[in-house]
Amino acid sequence: MHVLRPASAAAAVTAVLLIAGCASQARPQAATGTPGFVPVTVTDCTGVESVVKAPPKRVVVLTPSVLELLLWLGLGDRVAAIGQQPRPGSLPPRFAAQVAAIPALSGKYTAGSGYQPVPREELLSAEPDLVLGGFSSNFEAAGAVSQADLAAAGIPSYLALSTACKSAATAPQTGFDLVWRDLGNLGRIFGVPDRAAKVIAEMRRKAAGIEAPGERPGVFPFEYDEGTATPSAPGNRQAINAVIETAGGRNVFSDRDEAYTKVGWEEVVARDPQVILVIIYDKGDPAANDARFAEAERFLVGNPALRGVRAVREKRFARLVYESASVGGVRNADAAVELAGQLRPAG
Repeated sequence: MHVLRPASAAAAVTAVLLIAGCASQARPQAATGTPGFVPVTVTDCTGVESVVKAPPKRVVVLTPSVLELLLWLGLGDRVAAIGQQPRPGSLPPRFAAQVAAIPALSGKYTAGSGYQPVPREELLSAEPDLVLGGFSSNFEAAGAVSQADLAAAGIPSYLALSTACKSAATAPQTGFDLVWRDLGNLGRIFGVPDRAAKVIAEMRRKAAGIEAPGERPGVFPFEYDEGTATPSAPGNRQAINAVIETAGGRNVFSDRDEAYTKVGWEEVVARDPQVILVIIYDKGDPAANDARFAEAERFLVGNPALRGVRAVREKRFARLVYESASVGGVRNADAAVELAGQLRPAG
């Protein structure tokens, strides 16, 4: 397959790749000047194998979850562009200034607009030496540049394992292994394996230090912003299942071997959770988040169908934001620590 693009962009990309390839053969060297970089081959979510001959310097990242992984690894200066300006609250405040300075190829996020594919010409005009995605739609949506097209242009790509990869989630997610695999792969790609190891070690330390409650309370993870008529119940293939397990709880839908399933409220009643974990999209403002959490809890208490549910009767609600709890990433360990504190009985 051939990529149709302006001749100038094609020449520029080809030149960058040829120079990088020749340099790696003559004297392997990382982009930061660290000697000894050896070309690596990484396998992503879809089984695509990409060979990276030198640490990338101009990365296009198509989704915020993968951008965040790079930021935690101190690689924000390698990002030439992002697919779409992240929604407010989707990334930690500590990275706000850095993210604001990165060009967005598909414009600003608009509520309810969904994923906006990056047009081929725009993507290639950024002259990327690596393209990173988190969802299959990043490469497969109508109008998106496929991984096959990128490979034909000599541009390696990587679809993350930890965001929404069905082929990687072949067993119940009870820990953060997929996040660690992504961090390890990115550490190899960019020639910073020590940084990746430190981030992983810190996540492990936080998880190991959790003081779990005496019993494992049944938890219903309720993603309020996904709708209330027919709730989406996360199964055991979803990141939140790992967060709940690590925190010392039990997802009441952990018997579902899938990421999500639509259920009726009567099924939630039948499973009688001891705690309902309310999950909302982070609005980037603590007061706005508190208001949204409170709104969700009023809905639960005011829903006649749920009056017999133990969590509702006792008003045992926990709170987490989607970006740290339901998307695979470094903040999953923090979410588990936070949830563990909320699962412990009062007093």
